[in-house]
Amino acid sequence: MNNSSKNAYRTMFKQYPDVVDVKQVCEMLNLSRTKVYELIKNGEIKRIPCGRIIKIAKVTVIDFVLQSAQ
Repeated sequence: MNNSSKNAYRTMFKQYPDVVDVKQVCEMLNLSRTKVYELIKNGEIKRIPCGRIIKIAKVTVIDFVLQSAQ
């Protein structure tokens, strides 16, 4: 991992907790709920199994942003 990636993990989405829900992912990425659910269904954003509730690790969202930027 290079220094810019390390800085991204430290600085991106600081105001959000380490584990977020779909609503928060929508806010973070400025996407609709439908699009976020589609990304989760397609495996582009990994979810944490919590029964019927969908939780996502913030680091997963950051990984998605960094991969999309390349």
